Amino acid sequence: MIFKGDMEKDNYPSHVLELEQIIGTFFRTMKERHIHDSASVNMSMPQFFCLWVISKRGKFKMSELAEHLALSYASATNLINRLSDAGLVNRYDDPTDRRVVVVELSPKGRDLTDGIRKSHLEQLTDKCANLSEEEKKTMIKGFSLVVNLFENKEKNVK
Repeated sequence: MIFKGDMEKDNYPSHVLELEQIIGTFFRTMKERHIHDSASVNMSMPQFFCLWVISKRGKFKMSELAEHLALSYASATNLINRLSDAGLVNRYDDPTDRRVVVVELSPKGRDLTDGIRKSHLEQLTDKCANLSEEEKKTMIKGFSLVVNLFENKEKNVK
């Protein structure tokens, strides 16, 4: 959304305002996609996001997962309870420290997330099919640059 006020026009470079708009549109589009994905598997957005996060890392200590999701330990436990009841995650005591609970995807959870990821990759392949190799490289470089900017990394773009 572009603000029509003079403050933005007078105080910020046009590329900053355009980047803000593009990033906002991108996040809104991704949120809509995740809402669709979670609804398609009959799951809440927090459950879906939690499952997705676990799928990317493999396993988490409950305390790390709660922190990663910006939830209290109790809220993360409730979320994991629902996913466990659905057979999507397994949890167990860490063999080196029984006070620590470890969470990972069950085979059913892995199948679910693999299927969604496969669908995402097929959609992305279709959407990129008409782009030239140069456009694909430019897109990857642009996304990498934005990520690096927000992660405060040096210009480390290929």
